[in-house]
Amino acid sequence: MDEYWLKIFESDLYINEMLKLWEEGNKWAKWIDEVSRKYNVKGKKILDVPCGIGRVSYFLSKLGYEITGVDISEKMVKKSKENVPTGTFLKGDMRKLTQVLSGESYDIIINIFNSLGYYEEEDDLKILREFRGVIKDAGLLIVNLDNRDFLIYNKPEIIHSYIPPYLVIDNNNFDPFTSRLQVTRSYIKDGKEVEKVTFSQRYYSLHEIVDLMRKAGFEIIDVYSGYSWKKFEISDPQMTIIAKPM
Repeated sequence: MDEYWLKIFESDLYINEMLKLWEEGNKWAKWIDEVSRKYNVKGKKILDVPCGIGRVSYFLSKLGYEITGVDISEKMVKKSKENVPTGTFLKGDMRKLTQVLSGESYDIIINIFNSLGYYEEEDDLKILREFRGVIKDAGLLIVNLDNRDFLIYNKPEIIHSYIPPYLVIDNNNFDPFTSRLQVTRSYIKDGKEVEKVTFSQRYYSLHEIVDLMRKAGFEIIDVYSGYSWKKFEISDPQMTIIAKPM
């Protein structure tokens, strides 16, 4: 399973996609800083997992936060180290965070950009329990996911996007029995397919992910739409859950 995901996340094409979305990290960082102040978080230690290329960590570091990032991809970790030289970035599996972080604990943990669901539901529960194991008692967990209920009615079967120099075509197939979306992604350059990847991801409705978080030892404080202060509604494409340890 790990080798399968590494093939996707260590693809240069995927990393290029993340670079094109760099500025979104600034919006997230400003919002996370507002969250920290709104909910009176005292410390500045943030765990960004998975950290990707450090596009949120970079801007959080500029706001004075002490950054630690974890990602399963060696290439992602290398990029993060280049982009955020003041941070600490480690290669590791979210399901084994307590081992990777060797007893460290954090004031805020961020798990954003729809980063759960790549394994099985029991793995996501394990990941959330690992978060519980490395968060301070007065800390906050921020989980951002795409909303399954929105996806069912609004996700096109075929999506075209342009990420220079590639035309990216996603063929989507949602299985309502497993709540998994299977995606076949093609990269086209000069009219020719240069790479194709296929992956699936488990999507959650709000009540499902809230149930897992409670089982993992978290109390839900608030749920917002993306990186906004709009209270989440069933018709929103994203849900961002703010929780604290029980």
